[in-house]
Amino acid sequence: MGTTESWDGLSVTEQVLVRRAVDGTSPRGSARHVTAVLRWAGSPEVPRRRNASPAEELARVPELAAATYRLVAGGWLTVRRAPSTAFVQEQEDGPAVTGPELAQVLADPATWLLPRRDRSDLPVLSLRATAEGRRRWEAAAYAPGAPGTVHERELTADEEAVVVCAMEASGWLTGLWGVLAEPPAELVGEELRAFVAADIASLVRLVRAGTIEVLHVAERGAEGTVVPLEELLDALCERELRCDDGDEVEVGFTCILTRSLANALR
Repeated sequence: MGTTESWDGLSVTEQVLVRRAVDGTSPRGSARHVTAVLRWAGSPEVPRRRNASPAEELARVPELAAATYRLVAGGWLTVRRAPSTAFVQEQEDGPAVTGPELAQVLADPATWLLPRRDRSDLPVLSLRATAEGRRRWEAAAYAPGAPGTVHERELTADEEAVVVCAMEASGWLTGLWGVLAEPPAELVGEELRAFVAADIASLVRLVRAGTIEVLHVAERGAEGTVVPLEELLDALCERELRCDDGDEVEVGFTCILTRSLANALR
């Protein structure tokens, strides 16, 4: 690994943590975020067809702790305590966590993992970029020739609908409130494939560009499974997978903005 004094010298994990610190977000969820970014970076160490399991997220905690130590020492960010509120807000920043307390906080999985039940009793922490850390990030994020984010691209109306779906927690591609059209019941075989291929053309363009990631949710409350680009058409032609009959909600295909390297940077 290179020097931590320059953006290009940071590991992918460190870059993700700095970007989260620029946003001033809680460290919770960082394990999932880093895993998703590494998948899009082509890392052989992360699952290719699914999101990280709870055990895999837990195993990433020591890496996150070590990376944060390096970033604090390198002047990129600080770890701060927020007042007793469930929300991390800049105007409510508390004191920096340092010394032995910092070591204890960073080693605690609860610092990094999204709670799977009510954890309102946990102290609220935030990652905050220092002035120098923000300056270094901006020099890389807005350098001449840096790739634009999805928000800076000119999108068609169909692409905008998919992007809005990806940005909304309740957004679905299929099902009762899905943004994709339901194939007529009489279509089968090549006619069905032709209908679906035309309908998902905008979605495919965004997935190919690394902007959108499609997930399949097999049952209500289950974690989504990543659907690779080369399998999108076949998967969306399976009516049972789409759950287009409306009998089940929160089941079928949804999408999210990807954690590609470009999106993680900006």
